[in-house]
Amino acid sequence: MPDKTAANIKQPAIGMQIASVLEERILQNVYPIGCKLPPERRLAEEFGVSRQSLRTALHILATRGLLNTRQGDGNYVSGNVEETFHYGWEDLIDAHENMESEVLDFRRGIEGMLAALAAQRRTEADLARMESWLAKLREAYAQNNLDRQSAADAAFHQAVAEAAHNILFTRLSDGLLRLLTGQTKRNLGNMFGMPDMYAQLMAQHEAIFTAIAQQNAAAASQAACRHLDYVQNCLERQREQQNREAVSSALAASDKPKPGFE
Repeated sequence: MPDKTAANIKQPAIGMQIASVLEERILQNVYPIGCKLPPERRLAEEFGVSRQSLRTALHILATRGLLNTRQGDGNYVSGNVEETFHYGWEDLIDAHENMESEVLDFRRGIEGMLAALAAQRRTEADLARMESWLAKLREAYAQNNLDRQSAADAAFHQAVAEAAHNILFTRLSDGLLRLLTGQTKRNLGNMFGMPDMYAQLMAQHEAIFTAIAQQNAAAASQAACRHLDYVQNCLERQREQQNREAVSSALAASDKPKPGFE
């Protein structure tokens, strides 16, 4: 994730913004557990803010359990960070949209492995459940119903996880997919308008199902990974298009006041 400096730390809520930057550094192990943060004076200079604004940010992190403040010594990264990260993923992902690619990386590894195990272990009842959720997903796409799309998408992937018949993976997948329900919905919304998006997504889910039905573990894993690659590529292209449109709008607005062109 790109670091942030004074260039993009703006009012309002400057303390929250600085806390967000420092939180990212802690989670990236720039400041590992037990590490003493740089002195307040140096951090305030780096962000181009007052010592008071910097202290507000440090207080926010201490309240969240990420920092321990030692009077007269400084601020240290708390040993509670791992627990806070584990139980605070939803808030973390919502607060840091640029974690999107890291979430997809994580899903790619987990879901590729689960699809392979499902191909090896699935029962006929497992296939029937997956097929049922595929039908619901197809219907939701046809209705352009974003809520039903995200729900059916998550349910299909959970059915795949449950077909792996490993209780630990089942619980991990269930927690992860529940956690990412909001992000799945946002992703589908952000991908709206991409050419043949629904047809592509439907074909990818069907490819996962077909490989599992045929008990082809390698193909199932590859299909799951290709699906997430497609999602990531679509989101990147959509973001690039939005950036181009923003620049074009800004250029158009700057043309209007130019002298001699009323």
